[in-house]
Amino acid sequence: MMRIFGAIILLVIFAVPAVLGPPMALFIIALIVLPTCLYELYRVGIGENAKLLGWIGLVGSFPYLYTIYMHNTALSFLLLCGLSLLIMAAGLFLFEKGRATAMDINLAISGLIYPLALLSFWVLLRNDIDGRFWMIFGVICTFGADTGAYYTGKTFGRHALAPGLSPKKTVEGLYGGIATSVIAGSLFYILYNRFAPLELPSPLWAVPIMACAVSLLDLMGDLSASLYKRQFGVKDMGNLIPGHGGMLDRMDGIIPVGIFLYFAIQVVR
Repeated sequence: MMRIFGAIILLVIFAVPAVLGPPMALFIIALIVLPTCLYELYRVGIGENAKLLGWIGLVGSFPYLYTIYMHNTALSFLLLCGLSLLIMAAGLFLFEKGRATAMDINLAISGLIYPLALLSFWVLLRNDIDGRFWMIFGVICTFGADTGAYYTGKTFGRHALAPGLSPKKTVEGLYGGIATSVIAGSLFYILYNRFAPLELPSPLWAVPIMACAVSLLDLMGDLSASLYKRQFGVKDMGNLIPGHGGMLDRMDGIIPVGIFLYFAIQVVR
């Protein structure tokens, strides 16, 4: 019951406004979701005495997201580099005081890329031509991959895919996830483009290829989150969403998807 309640919260607060609203709606959601994901990573990964490093990245995430929304990618890059230098300087100071380690500094800097920068490409994707369609396409393919992998693996799974990271994932589930993602993504593209023609449609042959890639990237994102949780010895990255864990636990699969779709559609158009 709590899991269903948590899913309803995600749907009402985040999914519906992102899909039905203008690009500004997704930007506002990103200002909530992305810093929350970053906070959860920093909370479990950075030592108590080095939390200042995390706060530098967390505070800096807001102006960074604004530059992304304004499509000023050059300034976005400079901000990430500037934040990295600031974290390095603060980390050296805290290390001298015996309050930070090299791992603390490394995680604080890497968090600016995963999850912050990678997830921020969803904002760029939504602001692009046909952005609403590609945003929904990415979510549908990801959801299809997760659903197909779960039921195929549960029914036919025999061979473990990554036992060290996620013992329940199977090779058969991987194939089922790819197939479901390709079918769902291709059908959505055909139906959407029929009733609401895209401004810059992509070749039909490219759609199943992108859907297949999304399913693989979804798996990579899921396993990456599992890697972090095993490294830090936690079951979930947080407990913000009832029955689902933290925000990062829910966003893990889509983290690599946005950046792929953003660049892929530039190539295939």
